Amino acid sequence: MLKRPIEKYFHTIRFRILLCTITFIVLISAIITFISYFVVSNNLRNNLFQTSETRLSFLCSSIDSNIDSVKSFINACQNNSQIRKFVMEGISVNNKAKREAKDFISETYTANAALPSQIIRLVIIGNPDSDILQVVESPYSIPGISAEGIYSLPYYSTLYANLGKISTGILQDPFITTKTVQMLPYLHAIQHPYKAGEIGYIFTEMSLSVIIKPIQDYFSEINRNLIFQIGKEQYIYINNSLEPYISQYQQIEDLSHMALNKDTIIQKVIEKETNSTFILFTRPLKEKGLYITECLNEHDLKEEIYHTFLLILLIVGMAAAFIGILLSWFLNQTINVPVKKLQKRMLRIAQGDFSKDTTTEWNHELGDIGKNINELSENVLSLMNQRLEDERQKQDYEYKMLQSQINPHFLYNTLNSIKWMATTQNAPGIAEMTTSLSRLLKDISKGTTTIIPLEHELSLIKDYFTIQQYRYGGTITLDIKIEEKELINCQIVKFTLQPIVENAIFHGIEPKGSAGTISIHIYRPDKNTVCIDVTDDGVGIAPDIARGLLDNKPPTESSFFKEIGISNVHKRLQYEFGNTYGLSIHSELGQYTTISILLPFEQI
Repeated sequence: MLKRPIEKYFHTIRFRILLCTITFIVLISAIITFISYFVVSNNLRNNLFQTSETRLSFLCSSIDSNIDSVKSFINACQNNSQIRKFVMEGISVNNKAKREAKDFISETYTANAALPSQIIRLVIIGNPDSDILQVVESPYSIPGISAEGIYSLPYYSTLYANLGKISTGILQDPFITTKTVQMLPYLHAIQHPYKAGEIGYIFTEMSLSVIIKPIQDYFSEINRNLIFQIGKEQYIYINNSLEPYISQYQQIEDLSHMALNKDTIIQKVIEKETNSTFILFTRPLKEKGLYITECLNEHDLKEEIYHTFLLILLIVGMAAAFIGILLSWFLNQTINVPVKKLQKRMLRIAQGDFSKDTTTEWNHELGDIGKNINELSENVLSLMNQRLEDERQKQDYEYKMLQSQINPHFLYNTLNSIKWMATTQNAPGIAEMTTSLSRLLKDISKGTTTIIPLEHELSLIKDYFTIQQYRYGGTITLDIKIEEKELINCQIVKFTLQPIVENAIFHGIEPKGSAGTISIHIYRPDKNTVCIDVTDDGVGIAPDIARGLLDNKPPTESSFFKEIGISNVHKRLQYEFGNTYGLSIHSELGQYTTISILLPFEQI
């Protein structure tokens, strides 16, 4: 039972509009989603690159600042005269030079609050037999450190070969055996104040906090790998410490063109062991040979982009649903509701309600349709009323035509003529007039047929003319000319010729006061029509009177039937055959009058 209404719904304009709306919204949403995905993913990738590069730049600046702080302290010690004097004296006798040098170091060291956390120990040494001057924090202070002990370190030669540089990588403090303390060793030379040559050295153990503390400040909330490189040695930041690391990366693409700073190197690499893809951001430190590398797992990047895509999809979906509901409501109010009202209006018209409904006349295209429907319903109602009136008039004319009685004046004159003929002469005309009159009365009284053959109509007019001819003493004549024999079978409205012939006798020939002739000419102007010209040689008709004869005016008292005049004949013909057909009048005063009857050529 539900199948047919559902199938009908699929063919409605409402369903098509809804389908088009949903399709349009889905298509636009898909386009917006994919465009947004590509734009956002590219922007997110670029922003991530820029963020990583910027954060790495701040990290490098912070580490450089810490190293510069340590080197500034070392440079101050290198150029201090008390320290040079202490180194040049060797073994001090009165310890004055040592005390002065130590005071300078203590004052400079304590003036910089960051140095205690950046330096594990600083030792000023001369020759192996000389005394030393040491700056060390209490947790790392141990006895037994000597110049000879420092010179005998296994990596001392490397430090000497790279004076002022970090060259050995991360090492353990060789002087502390109770625990593991990692540091970066430095060796700086103290130059002779007056001549070329080295008079001593500054051995420095720099704490890894100069690197780890900035990393903790900038990367405490991320899970990305950081690699610290010293020369060829690499260390990875794990659990607030730097552990030795062997790189397993293989470069597959250079992305340095995306870097904001020309010093930043960006590489896309693949890890051989896990076959994972990473993005490496590498920046050099001011200290030559030192680099910081941030490793970004591309899977994390893709996952972040994927989450962003889901968020975009959710937002677009919600926006599309809201727009779809709003658009559907708008289309329903703009199209579906008016269409339903128009359908109900058409149904009421089909049921016969042609009254005007102003609620369907909106200020848009459908309102124009509503206005046209109202105008159409009013026109249909007007046409129906006109049609009913026309039918009523037609029936009235037919009734009057077929049921009316002969004009008493005409019957009176006819009977007087018969009486006069009977008293003055014994003529056969009395019988002929009586016979013609009887045939007329018989034809009037029988049946209600309105359409007859032209041959029958001509027979009626001959009977009528016979009576009139005897009345006027033979002064009028009738001439009938038929060009084609088949025309006598043409259909014509009954009693069409009688009022016209009567009009020709009474208003054309009789006023002339002499004999006259009435001619009836029947011919075809074309293959589809028949024309009957009724012409009299009487007094003619003035043009203004001729124009009014076809109007709906009361007939004259002399007409054969009381209510049947020329205008009524004209209307009867148009009611029966259409407005193309009917009567036309041509006349000249004192010459003639021709009334033309145009009929369709339809045989009975």
